Amino acid sequence: MSGDHQLIRDLLGGRVVRDRRGSLQLQYLKEGSTEEKEARHALARILRGSRPLDPGLRYLIAAMIDPDEVGRRIRFGNRRKGRPSNALAEKEVAEFISSQRRAGIQMKVAVDDARKKFGLKESRVNAIWGLWEPILKRLKRET
Repeated sequence: MSGDHQLIRDLLGGRVVRDRRGSLQLQYLKEGSTEEKEARHALARILRGSRPLDPGLRYLIAAMIDPDEVGRRIRFGNRRKGRPSNALAEKEVAEFISSQRRAGIQMKVAVDDARKKFGLKESRVNAIWGLWEPILKRLKRET
């Protein structure tokens, strides 16, 4: 078994260890530890890869997603605190600014128009533009 596969099994299913009394128990990788992060990277590599997924790994992942299974589970949630970003809405703001700029409108005026149209603070509009401007440029080059 490869090192990645063992790390993934440790992440998903835990390791069998003996406690102080000599009893067998499962021990899971500590959340946030270097080893846990390595295991998560390894799992992502395997899932993104083109090779067929090992049936044991497939079963472990399915068991963690299945709401009727007992034991560990995978939780789906936002990665950061606060209100989640809305990529579609952000892209709309950036495309609005981009169209204003193509029409010859000064950046400051375009940002102010976007702020009024979308009900956002100027700092938020600028942050969205900073994030999306290179993406829009790249998309324009690719089409």
